[in-house]
Amino acid sequence: MGADVSRRRALAATGLLLLGSLLASGLLEARVQDPAQTSLKPAADAPPGQDKPAAARPAKERMAVSVILAWVWLSIAVLLVFLRMRVREADRVHRMGLQRAGEGPPRGPRH
Repeated sequence: MGADVSRRRALAATGLLLLGSLLASGLLEARVQDPAQTSLKPAADAPPGQDKPAAARPAKERMAVSVILAWVWLSIAVLLVFLRMRVREADRVHRMGLQRAGEGPPRGPRH
């Protein structure tokens, strides 16, 4: 039982570390502004419908994407933990020999 608890703690610490690093990288990326892109081609070669070069995504938008991805992965991890708990509970009930509620109590040898 002690090894199981320490394994859970290590797994939780690893997950928090990964989530924290993802958020930290998003914060750092949001603070760094992309330099203006310079075109190597002359302006005359640009397509007639496009006067300006494509703008980089704003820092808020990049941060929002990182946060959404972090929440999605956290949600997936929590759902997997709940699923694992349900499977363990079903296995425990199965080992005890309990049937479903509609089938009645388990039958043993009669005296």
